[in-house]
Amino acid sequence: MTSTASSPSSLRTAAAVFIARVAIPLWFFIGAVLKLIDGSPSNLPVALVKWLGALGMDLRFVLEFSIAVELIVVGAMVMLPSLSRWIGIVILAVFMPILFGDVAMGASSCGCFGAVEMPPWITLSTDVIFLLCLIFLARGVDSLKLSRTLPTWRVVAVTMWSLVSVAVAFGLTAGGTSEAVAEEKAAVVASSGPAEGYYLPEYDAWIGQPFTELDLASWIRDLPEDLDRGQQYLLFYRLDCEHCHELMEVFFAEEVPLPTTAVAIPERDGFPSERVQPFVCGECRQAELPTGIDWFFATPVLVRLAEGIVQCAAEVTAETPTCLEAY
Repeated sequence: MTSTASSPSSLRTAAAVFIARVAIPLWFFIGAVLKLIDGSPSNLPVALVKWLGALGMDLRFVLEFSIAVELIVVGAMVMLPSLSRWIGIVILAVFMPILFGDVAMGASSCGCFGAVEMPPWITLSTDVIFLLCLIFLARGVDSLKLSRTLPTWRVVAVTMWSLVSVAVAFGLTAGGTSEAVAEEKAAVVASSGPAEGYYLPEYDAWIGQPFTELDLASWIRDLPEDLDRGQQYLLFYRLDCEHCHELMEVFFAEEVPLPTTAVAIPERDGFPSERVQPFVCGECRQAELPTGIDWFFATPVLVRLAEGIVQCAAEVTAETPTCLEAY
């Protein structure tokens, strides 16, 4: 009778401890390692890029800091049982607005796992389940209760783990080996791209400016010299972007509404060779941005010029083709 009554409690305790000290730390650890391997801020959550990029923050620092925090959290949750529940609750609560932002912005990937794509709604659902488990399932579990003192050896172990985590996050994401760092820097210099290694467009700041006087214009290869003549379009697209292909099919395939220059945007390591969409804008002039840079464009992006002055610039779709003159 006693064993039957205690069985559910034992199962609950085991499940709570497993979630708090194994499942959630492993979830964070996988994300940190994959971001570390990828090493590119271009795969940060879209919400972070929009919010922090707009504040002028260095997105590479944001990437390195996020990896360091996740690794430190992993060590603390595993080695400090009495703090693992509350550490998990705080971190998961912090992640919620970012994931909600990604879902609201229609991001295709949450950016939680570097270059490995994971729909943000899946990550959000998983984090919500974990958070609820920590709040309700783990509540009252003795081994997860806060204690006034912590074993010295555990504190020392977490401190050492934290120092190593910071060193790894800020060291390896700088480009890996010295040879890789040299190659990346050489690519940036050769491309004459932004010194920070990434570019975050501020479309509103373009309005009313001569496009050729923007920093971006100086980095575009094969940009036509007659952009100051009449009305024209610039269409920024990616080779594997289905929305870009759809926009071209609907508005630019048979006859361009105005002289149009299609600017191809590569990934940091080059243009894709798989899932490349057909280029259907036969009348478009073609240009491209250089590799070696993280270009934070949510393509397709359409820019309308009048005598070379930017009249409109926006991220668009075939359904809402903002900046099209007839729209």
